[in-house]
Amino acid sequence: MKNSIFLFFFLILINITTFSNGTIASKGIKTIEVKGQYINLNIIPYAGESIILNQLSNKKNPIIKNNVTKDTLQYNLNNEKKNSFFKTKIKFDLLIPQNTNFKYLIKTTNSSISINGINGNFSIDNSKGKINIDNLVGTLEVMNSNRDIKLSNIVGDIYVKGLFSRVITENTLGVLNIKTTDRKIKIKNAEKVGNISTSNASISAEFQNIISDSKIVTSNHSLTIKIPENHNFNFSIFGDLIHVKNEFPQLKTNNFLILGTSNGTIKIEKK
Repeated sequence: MKNSIFLFFFLILINITTFSNGTIASKGIKTIEVKGQYINLNIIPYAGESIILNQLSNKKNPIIKNNVTKDTLQYNLNNEKKNSFFKTKIKFDLLIPQNTNFKYLIKTTNSSISINGINGNFSIDNSKGKINIDNLVGTLEVMNSNRDIKLSNIVGDIYVKGLFSRVITENTLGVLNIKTTDRKIKIKNAEKVGNISTSNASISAEFQNIISDSKIVTSNHSLTIKIPENHNFNFSIFGDLIHVKNEFPQLKTNNFLILGTSNGTIKIEKK
């Protein structure tokens, strides 16, 4: 009887340990990996010293699994429901100690990602869920499909690849690269652009400067850029059935920004 009781509580302990919210000491951790599906993940800083992942919804079905290997903390959030047409996303808060700087590897499907006030380098690969990132210091690589990508107040180079994803950025300090398809791109107050492209949708871009061989290209739609009057580059323009409106004279420089579209208007305006 005693052995049976001991075994019962031992199994409960294993279950709690495996699926509990979990508090992990941040000392020694360099990389945080998150894998999941059908989740809403919110990453925010807090005043504590540990890394905490809280499951906020569907608490009767805790799904958190974590593992620490050397300097990497791994989370597996498997919310897959077999043979179920309607799937509800489970909400999580990932609490990160303030003033830390980790590397983040996020691989999710059918999920939404929100990040606010974090320092660190992010690589995000998601599908069919919104991505919202605000107040980030660090490099950012984002892949997403079928939902919006919104980025604001970011210090660091940015690389965005979308598939049927509208991309909106504001107040970015670093080189901004964006490639998406069949959705518009809207850039406001970027320090520097690299390659910006979409198809069958408009691009509006307000920025300060370019890198070498920068391109802003779309098709079957308009392209509008706003730049400072004291910019230091010229324009190389191509396309079919286009109309060009340019407020600036040609400069004596070999530094060019390539602009292209088809069946649309290219506007170059003063910021």
